[in-house]
Amino acid sequence: MRNILLIFRRDYLGYVKAWGFWLSLAAVPLLMIIGAALAGFAAQSSPVRYFAVVEPGSIYANAIEAEFQRREQADAERTSEIVEQLDLPAMGEDDARAAAEGAGVANRKFIAVPAPAESIDGLRPYLLGEKTVSGPLGDKPLFAALILAEDGSELEYWSDDVNVDQLRYLAQDAMLRLARRDALTEAGLDEDFLQTVDDAAFAVPARRIRTVEEQDAAGNEVTMADRAPMFVAGGLAYFLWLMVFSIIQYLLMGTIEERSNKIFDTLLTSVKLPELLAGKLLAVFAVTSTMMLSWGLFAFAGGTVVATQIPGVGNIIEPFAAALANPAIIVPGLISFILGYIMYGMIFMALGSLCDTIQEAQTLLSPMMILLMLPMFAIFIAFQDPGSPLVDIASWIPFFTPFLLILRMPHDPPLWEVLAQMGLMAAFALLILWLSTKVYRAGAVHGAGIGDMGGMLKRMVGLKGKAA
Repeated sequence: MRNILLIFRRDYLGYVKAWGFWLSLAAVPLLMIIGAALAGFAAQSSPVRYFAVVEPGSIYANAIEAEFQRREQADAERTSEIVEQLDLPAMGEDDARAAAEGAGVANRKFIAVPAPAESIDGLRPYLLGEKTVSGPLGDKPLFAALILAEDGSELEYWSDDVNVDQLRYLAQDAMLRLARRDALTEAGLDEDFLQTVDDAAFAVPARRIRTVEEQDAAGNEVTMADRAPMFVAGGLAYFLWLMVFSIIQYLLMGTIEERSNKIFDTLLTSVKLPELLAGKLLAVFAVTSTMMLSWGLFAFAGGTVVATQIPGVGNIIEPFAAALANPAIIVPGLISFILGYIMYGMIFMALGSLCDTIQEAQTLLSPMMILLMLPMFAIFIAFQDPGSPLVDIASWIPFFTPFLLILRMPHDPPLWEVLAQMGLMAAFALLILWLSTKVYRAGAVHGAGIGDMGGMLKRMVGLKGKAA
């Protein structure tokens, strides 16, 4: 045990003492903060653009303005729902709706101005920026013009910028609503007829079937407490995948460096090969755990700040904390986590022992990436439909079991399946451990390379005699 700890201490300190480790550690939260700040700045700093509608009257201009107001009202209603869910004491529902509507008008990025000309030839210098038009925010070039075609069949959208399409899409929605309103009017129906019909439709609330005792205690409405276990399980599965993905660099690069510098010969004079492997695997696990723990503390600190600034956020976090503390999820999750890490870690360490240079390691990266992307696809499918037959079958494949078993736990799979898949995982991890030790010994001690892998595998299964 002492030798394992010595190897662990040597490798772990070798990683964490490097400046590059701490720079990469700080880069993720720093980039997240910068990205969020840039996204917010981009949204706020997006320029306000002028547009004009050229038509004999104001029917289409009014329809576009009504579409702007409809969307701002929808945003206000969503804000009111959030206020109601969070139970904010400082702002009532009506105040929140009024504030959201006012913010929508103030933040509008497209403002209608009177058309400075009646034809596209007359509007050309304004659209090309050669002339400006007057508006609420001063003189600006005309960003776009919507011109009614001569035959009255189209509302043509003219602009020099072919990439910003928000205004054109909004105008399309406005024309669709206008056509519906006209059709209702011609049929002798009120223009709010469709909305009245929609409002009269039956709601379809989500209910969860429970036992009588559970229903008396918790009710039958589907709440975030019902959905939180699946989100927590998905987070644990993705966390395992991210940690496995992160160990490739450390295991490959560290093993290649020690092989090329003949450090293995020195180490193996003092410790046994199983102790060396255990110490190295534990060190890399500690390195990646340090990274994940640091990012987790950053997320926790950020969540705490948000929770203190916005009352009611704690009520949203509580179901996730309860799901994370549920033994039915966390115990199988931890077992899958440990066995999956050992299995993938030993595979990467064994392959790294066969490489002398970075170039040789790069030939292994593509199959490794494919091997890692397959569980990611399986996680996505299981998160969308955990009861899929494909997920049931894939959960018995040892390379997928660590991830999919975690995702199946919120849906209470049969106990015998859970125990059987844990046993299968453990047996396969032991097999990988045995094979990887053989490969590692051949590569690190006897100098075998990638080209010798086929012969080694044949000797391991007894096709060419006993292994060396």
